Amino acid sequence: MRRDRKQILRSFEAWLDRVLAEEEPPEGLPSEILARLSTESPHSTEGSCDLYSLWSQMTALVQEVKLQGRSFKQLSDAVAPVADLAPRLVELEREAQTKARREVLEMFLDLRDRMVRGLETARKSLVRLEGLSPRGWRRKMLGRESLRETARETAVALEKGYALSLDRLDEVLHQLEVTEIPCQGRPFDPRYMQAVDLEETNQVPEGTVVEVYRVGYEWKGQTFRLAQVKVSRSAAGPAAGEQESGNASREHDARRPARLM
Repeated sequence: MRRDRKQILRSFEAWLDRVLAEEEPPEGLPSEILARLSTESPHSTEGSCDLYSLWSQMTALVQEVKLQGRSFKQLSDAVAPVADLAPRLVELEREAQTKARREVLEMFLDLRDRMVRGLETARKSLVRLEGLSPRGWRRKMLGRESLRETARETAVALEKGYALSLDRLDEVLHQLEVTEIPCQGRPFDPRYMQAVDLEETNQVPEGTVVEVYRVGYEWKGQTFRLAQVKVSRSAAGPAAGEQESGNASREHDARRPARLM
């Protein structure tokens, strides 16, 4: 009977091993652990530990977790001020970028003003050279035609160079969203203009811009540089106070008795 029992147990173990070998391994378990379990004897004592060893390891693990938590807290306390400064750092970076762009734009606009003045000077020189051109027999006698033609070619080259440079610079300013503020012939607007001179005239309504000394610009819809302009003012007679004073003086003289001769 005991022999039949052992035979039944061996048959059951063989059947169970065959079924487990054909079954798919459970998900999440590494293959090396499964291989080790299949090769080791279920009664093997390798790697076993007693209760004292297990308790010692658990105590050491708890202490290690406490040390790691303390270190993490110290790190958090050290990083907290930097984390609070993060929004301010982003704002400072944005302000620095805006300031740098403004400086570059100011340099571009100053360069454009210089180019405009150079172009105007070149065009005035051409007009002046055309007006000084000798005619008829004077051209041959004076012998200055070659010099005038050389000066004219130089002025034409300068005018062309300034014009091409201005076109390219205007393209760059357009890409940077910089636009010119129109002022000539428009009413004075202190949001975009700065009055640096006045002109008494009755040909245009009072407060009209009659001349632009320096062009103004907008950048991304906001005023970047005020335009310096000359504004018209109505040409009027003496002030009201002066007129009343003069009338009072004349009335006083009329009431004064005549001096005896």
